[in-house]
Amino acid sequence: MGAIKQYLGIAVVGFLAYTFFLGGPSGPQSADLGKVLDRTEYAIERYSAYAEQNKFEQIGEEQIAEFNGFLTTVMNTQPTFYDNTIGVSMNEVAAFEGYDDANSNGRQDSGEGDLFTVEIDAEGRRLIATDETGSTHKGFSGTGLLAGLLIGNLLSRQKAGGVNPGSFANRQSTARSAYKAPSSARSRSRSGGLGKGK
Repeated sequence: MGAIKQYLGIAVVGFLAYTFFLGGPSGPQSADLGKVLDRTEYAIERYSAYAEQNKFEQIGEEQIAEFNGFLTTVMNTQPTFYDNTIGVSMNEVAAFEGYDDANSNGRQDSGEGDLFTVEIDAEGRRLIATDETGSTHKGFSGTGLLAGLLIGNLLSRQKAGGVNPGSFANRQSTARSAYKAPSSARSRSRSGGLGKGK
């Protein structure tokens, strides 16, 4: 009996050492903003190509809802980078708000916390992802990303919501290339990459 108590004591001490000193899971998980940006850019590019291929003449509410569903799917595509399902909704100024959709029902219920916000800075030619730990951005060159109907619709929504083109000029954020996910995202994150062919 004494040997069992000794082994149990060693196991408890080992678990505590792992948790406190070696970076075991502690507190709520956060999402890796770098992967959030990569997947948002991927979804915008793919949906814009789809709209062009299908000769959409305009982007309306139906297409915005379809894109939002597609972005949600992309955020949760294997390999995943967050333990629970990530829900995504678009707010009145065309920013995408990610949340922890713990029960995977497609809506943010009580107790399901906010994870991130992604905004489009057209003037600075960048996507900006923000959470409680800070902001990171990913630039895009030329007019490629800005040329499509989808982005045009989102920028119109920004303007209608009072977001001016220069609103993001003083926003401090880390470049995607220099961004390092916080330990609460890294410790439970998997690869999270998406191929362009999907």
